[in-house]
Formats: sequence, C-alpha cells, structure tokens
Amino acid sequence: MWASSPGAWRSFASSRGKDGDVVFNPIVHGLIAWALAHVVATDRRTRLWCVIAALVPDLDGLGIIFGPQVYQRYHHVLTHNVFFGLAVTVVSARWIGRRPAALVLVFASFLSHVVGDYFGSGEGWSLWPFWPLSSFEVLNPHAWPFVSWQNNVIGFTSVAVTLIIAVRWGRTPLEFFSPGLDRSVVDALRLRVRATPCATCESRATARCHACGRAVCRQHVATPTYRHLVCAGCPAV
Repeated sequence: MWASSPGAWRSFASSRGKDGDVVFNPIVHGLIAWALAHVVATDRRTRLWCVIAALVPDLDGLGIIFGPQVYQRYHHVLTHNVFFGLAVTVVSARWIGRRPAALVLVFASFLSHVVGDYFGSGEGWSLWPFWPLSSFEVLNPHAWPFVSWQNNVIGFTSVAVTLIIAVRWGRTPLEFFSPGLDRSVVDALRLRVRATPCATCESRATARCHACGRAVCRQHVATPTYRHLVCAGCPAV
C-alpha cells in the first residue's frame, strides 16, 4: 500500500519487522544484481559496483549493534532511499566511468534491493523512499514473510540464473575473489553440460587444465587446488 500522511515523518520509528524478520537474504540481493549486470555487455568493475549497490542498503541494519530499538527505527530508512542510491551511483562513476548504461545498471541494482524488501521482508516494514526530504511512506500490507515459498523461489531462481550465466558467458560471482577458482567452476559446469570426455582416459571430464586447456577427469588432475589447475603430465609445463 502506498500511503503518506502529515504524521508519517514522526511515526517511521514504529515501522518494524515481524518476529525478527529482517530483509531479503543479502546473497540473493547480490546474485540478482550480478545477473542484472548482464542485461548489456559490462566489464568486471561495473558488475562489482552493481553488486555493491545491491548490498549497501543494508548498512542501516548495523543499528542492531546499538540494540533492537535503534535497528527497528532506522533500518529501511537511512540507506533505503533514492538519494542514497543516487549517491552510490555517483560514487561508482569514479571507477566505472561516466557511461550512462553502466550507471543505470548500478542504480537499477540498488532499486532491486528496495523492491525486494518491499515484497519480501515480512509484514510491518515501511519504506521511506524519499527520506530525508519527504515523509512519504510506502507499506506493503501483503508483503511475504521472510521465510516464505516466494522468497525461496526467488532465491533458487537467482542461483539457476547464475549457473546459466556461468555456462553462457563464462563467469560466476567468484570472479571478484579468485579468477582461478572462477575459471575452474565455469569449466566444470560447461564440461558437465556438454558431457566432455577426459583427454587421457575417456572418462567424463570434470576440469580443464589452466596451462594446456585439456579436459581431464579427477584422476588426472595434478594440482590439489582449483585456483591453478594443472593436469597430470601436462605438455605445457
């Protein structure tokens, strides 16, 4: 329900979750934003900033450090408004450049978090999208419980889309933490989908050598880590 009233500015402190329900799972927020960043061709920095923009709204949830009353008063208020989203988008331009398409994706990723909270944070959570300049309040009386089949479906779908992107575009969110591990995960998924045989023994391949590119099964992987995978008897080593 979209509502606004003269007393809304003073009453936002009463907006709170139900039985400890808080927000959409942060991992799901991040996966949705990362997938959204593939709507158009993007570089890794743009994808990273899309994920950041989808996660930073929950900074106002750190109020829990000062107790549940502070948390209930300021969560969904301080960093869940369009002005904060615009600020994050402006800051991102320092790293991704002043490219309209990229900046739109960053801001859209921020909004994806707010929309997710509107539908899936449970009853009783108001949003103040134009705070601090307006007391306009948004409350969804039909919001899903935090633990609900709707949120589960969205969570599983975000994972499925991530796997599809991995096979189609050759990357996963691991690209931000370990390029080598990211490559190994992508190779494993692609080899499984395509039922590629091992180059040595004709068993089903589960990995691809980072040095020579050969597809190999587990028995013919020489290195213990998938961050830099080398096959047994690699001709490139």
